[in-house]
Order: sequence, then structure tokens, then C-alpha cells
Amino acid sequence: MEREANTESAATANHALLVERIRAGDTAAEAELYAAYSRGIFLIATVRTRDSEAARDLTQDVFLAVLAAVRAGQLRDAEKLPAFVQGTARNLINNFLRSRAHRAECDLPDAELRGGDLVDDLELAERQRLLHRELDSCAPLDRKLLVWSLLEGHSLADIARRLNLSHDAVRARKSRLVKKIAEKLAGLSHKRPQ
Repeated sequence: MEREANTESAATANHALLVERIRAGDTAAEAELYAAYSRGIFLIATVRTRDSEAARDLTQDVFLAVLAAVRAGQLRDAEKLPAFVQGTARNLINNFLRSRAHRAECDLPDAELRGGDLVDDLELAERQRLLHRELDSCAPLDRKLLVWSLLEGHSLADIARRLNLSHDAVRARKSRLVKKIAEKLAGLSHKRPQ
């Protein structure tokens, strides 16, 4: 019991000394204040706002407000520094949530409304990146063959005539290239649990 009382009085003295140092313009004291309370404020702000970027901004705003108030002498009792920091944080977070709730709603562009599955979108982007890489690594003749047949829809006979190759050679080249690319892309198509 006596040990708890000593710990409390030491903490109270530390708060008073910290407040005095901040009022005197000691930047190290400001850094100590930030180190002591920033993590807790950030966690509370993150939980309340569900937005880590907003929580970072709010954490900074809380410390700017607390430092300005301490410098201006608005903290009457230095022993109550923790409660003052917590109350400032609570008020600023509540103001943020209130202002966010009152923001005017606006229509979202159709691209943002489609929802979609983020994993599917990422897999598609990765497949496209791999496909472009494979096309870039192909010989110019093979690249032309794939672009004309798969993207532009030309027949193999037309491509054979354009490239001055036999129909069978074009068919074999296309088959080999498509198989090679398909094998590389197949690694991405794993089944996810529903």
C-alpha cells in the first residue's frame, strides 16, 4: 500500500516537472510527453475511427492542442496531465466523428461502385503483368503472331500469309507460346475457400 502511494506521488511529481519544462520551452519535455502518450492515443483513435490515417492525424492534433494549452497555462493542475491529455483526445476524436457523420454525401463513379473482390482484382493484375512480361520476352515474330491471333482475331491462314510461313508452322508456334504462357499464369489460379 505504501509502495503504491510512493509510486503515485513520484508520478505526480514527474507530471508537474514535465509541465514546468514544457512551459519553459524545453523541446525534450515535449518529446517525452509525446513518447508517453502517443501510442495510447493512436490506438484509441484507430479503434474509434477505424481509419489509421485519420488516427495518425488525430494523434498529432491532440498533441498540438495539449502543448498549446500547457504553454498558455490552461492546465491548472499539473498532476492531472494524463486526464487532460485523455480528455483532449476524446474531444478531438468526437469532433472528428461528428464532422465525418455530417459530411454531404456525393455520388460515386461507377468504377468505385462495382465492389468486386480485391483478391480477384489483384490476381488479374498479376496475370496481366506476367502476360506483358512474357510478351516482352518473346521474339518479335512470336509477339506479332500472338497479337494478331489473340488480340486482333486474325485467322491462322491470314497470319501464315502475312509472316510468309506455312499454316502448320504458325499453328505449332502459337500452340507452343500459348502453352508456355498458360503454364506461367496457372500458378496464380489457386482455389480459395468460399
